[in-house]
Amino acid sequence: MRIFNFIKLIVFLSLAFLGFVGCEEKIDHSRYGLASEDTSQLIAGAAFFENFTVNGDGTTTDSISGLTWKTCTQGQTFSGTASHYDCQGSAGSVTNPGTYGAKQLQYCSVNLESCNTLGIPQTLTAGSGASSEAYDSCASDGTAGGGWRVANFLELKYLSSNSRNFMILKFPNTIDDYYWSSTANEQDASGKTARAVSFSLSNFGDDESFTKITRYFVRCVR
Repeated sequence: MRIFNFIKLIVFLSLAFLGFVGCEEKIDHSRYGLASEDTSQLIAGAAFFENFTVNGDGTTTDSISGLTWKTCTQGQTFSGTASHYDCQGSAGSVTNPGTYGAKQLQYCSVNLESCNTLGIPQTLTAGSGASSEAYDSCASDGTAGGGWRVANFLELKYLSSNSRNFMILKFPNTIDDYYWSSTANEQDASGKTARAVSFSLSNFGDDESFTKITRYFVRCVR
């Protein structure tokens, strides 16, 4: 039955995302937060995210990597159950239209190596003589028992390696923007930048380095 439902889902999404062959007008999927993906992307995404289970307590578990993710971006509130869920602003309301309550946070309060280790990989820490909004947000989060940290660069690249449309099914209202990783840019001798990964429609999975005092979104993992 699970395989049958899986096949039905592939067929449905293929039609919904690609449009019917021969139709002159295609649906503008971006209006609904969906990317225009071909069948191979959808199949790969379906297989990849089949291993992700929404637990209904604000967490989503990946059985392959063993990682548990917070279902919602930092600042959003999880509402619902394991089968019907959403990420919204405070008390489930949209307090910031377009971001659904998600908060943009600094990697570090200074453009120095005060908030990351010096070994490779250079990893976000609590800060010495400086502070990290991103680190503090995850470390102080008590969702499902706590123990959270900012996802590192490879973990975010892993999460964004397949279909964005299937990712949205497991992580609703993911923001169309960059997310900080916990990994500083070791190639930057000045220590001013850290790595971020895009979860946007236009460049899903791309990565860039930004100055540490810049504010971007954050996803926690454990």
